[in-house]
Parts: sequence; C-alpha cells; structure tokens
Amino acid sequence: MGFGARPAMVWVRRDGRPRVLTFAHLADRVRRFANLLANLGVAAGESVVVQLPNVPEWWEVAAGAMRAGVSVAPVPHDAGAAGLTDRAAATTAGIVVVDAAHVEDGLATRRACPSVRHVLCVGGLPRADAVNYHAVMHLEEPDDAPVVPRDPVLITGTGQEVSAHGRTDLLRVWAELGPARCASRPGDLHWNGTPRETVTGFSLGLVQPWSAGAAILVDETGCDTRALLERFPVTTVSAPGSWYAELAGPGSGNLRRSALRWALATGSRPDEDVVRAWFRETGLRIHPVAVRAEPSAAPSSR
Repeated sequence: MGFGARPAMVWVRRDGRPRVLTFAHLADRVRRFANLLANLGVAAGESVVVQLPNVPEWWEVAAGAMRAGVSVAPVPHDAGAAGLTDRAAATTAGIVVVDAAHVEDGLATRRACPSVRHVLCVGGLPRADAVNYHAVMHLEEPDDAPVVPRDPVLITGTGQEVSAHGRTDLLRVWAELGPARCASRPGDLHWNGTPRETVTGFSLGLVQPWSAGAAILVDETGCDTRALLERFPVTTVSAPGSWYAELAGPGSGNLRRSALRWALATGSRPDEDVVRAWFRETGLRIHPVAVRAEPSAAPSSR
C-alpha cells in the first residue's frame, strides 16, 4: 500500500455515516495484524479463518494474513457454527476471527478443532474466553516487517470442500478482465458485490482495486444498492450477472448522472434484455468477467 494519504476505503457505518480510511491508516493496521500472527505463533501450513460482516477489520485480517504469508480462509457471515468449524478443520486454522454476534460459534470451533488456539473477537465487551481484537491490535507494534511471499494466499470453498489459490490465481483474475483492467485507477471508488469468499470476489474486492490505488466502498448498513451508488461517487461495480437484472429498470437512469464508468458481471452474463435495458438507462456496457472454478458460493450483498 504505497498510496499514503489517498483514500483506500469509504466505510458506511451501521448508523449510515461514512468514514474515509486512508492507505496509510490501513497499512498500519495490516502491519499490526501481520505481526500479531507471528506473535501468536501462526505459521506456514496453518490458516486464519475469518467470519466478519462488512467492516474494515475483514480487510485488515485478509491483507495482514497475506503480508505474513499465512493463508486466509474467509467464511460467509451467515455460515453458522457448522460452516465455521468445517472450514477451520479443512484448512488447519490457527486462529478464528469473528464478530461479537458469532463469538460462541468461534468458541465452539476452537473446542472442535485442535489446531485452533485463539478466537479473536471484533467488537462487543471483553471476555475471558476470547481475545479482544481491538485491544491486541492497539498493543501490537506496527513494525514494517518484510512481506512473506508464500502460497497459498487464499482458501475458498464450502464445508470441507476447499480450493487453495496462490498469487498467480489472483493475478489471473486481473488478466482475464481484458479491457476492464482499466476499471480501477488512483482516486476511483470500487463497489464489489461478488462474494468475498470466492477467488473472484476476493480479487475484485481487495487485490485489484488496492493494487491500482483505488478505494473500496464498504457498506455495513445493507441499504438499497441503487441508493448507495447514487450517494457515493462509485466508478466501478463488480457483481454477479443476476444483480444487474435486479437493478435495471425504472430509476436506474439516475446512474447516468453518477460517477459510474465500469460495470463488471461475474459468473453468468445477464440476458440480452437486461444488457440492453442497462445500456439504455445508464449508457454503460456490462463487461463479463470469467469466474475461477471452485466450489459454489451464494450471491453477496457486498
């Protein structure tokens, strides 16, 4: 993250108020988490399983694990204790990161999986049986430790059926964008609706925009997507093809006056009626993005 004071994230908090986080701020947090992993003894061959909603900590954990050379294994926020335990067992998780609403799921996973030594809880009141994420991050040093280039970077899948992905796989997603590789540049704002638990969603929702110096729009409110795109100067959207069918139609013409320049469809391409309606209302073409083969995942509201 060499973009310093540039915005790296626009986080719309649960109360609807936005907060801009810079690359410098997130670089500090990423270094802290990478050092925390080393101090907790999480090593090569283990993973960090993360089950968090749309909050900045998800990106801190994912990028911090990448920096430390530890695989990150994202789990859908609604996967429940069984989904969390399956992923931890399948990936030899050293730690599990959850929010306060799912801390009991995390503790159940630790009891079921001998490899899990720590449960980190984001938010909520401190408790004796889990590590308070913000407290340990505050105490951790933001030393600029060297990046450890180790594969796999990312582990995706459902249940115990998992796929491991290295840096080459993430770069291949970018290469397969074709002309849409120009979809992010410094100063842009990218909203991603492709599930973060897939290699395509992980790449488009973190690796690709940040590598280009673009910011990511993170919405914790779960509000209407169209209102979100009209409220903030989003330049690029990436979402499953079905998402465009839901958004096309009356009212989408307001997006013609927005900052939107690129529309990327992951997975199946929308049918031609949707493509024509989207172009008629917004003046934008929908660019298909190939999805890397992996176990299936449900659509996301991200």
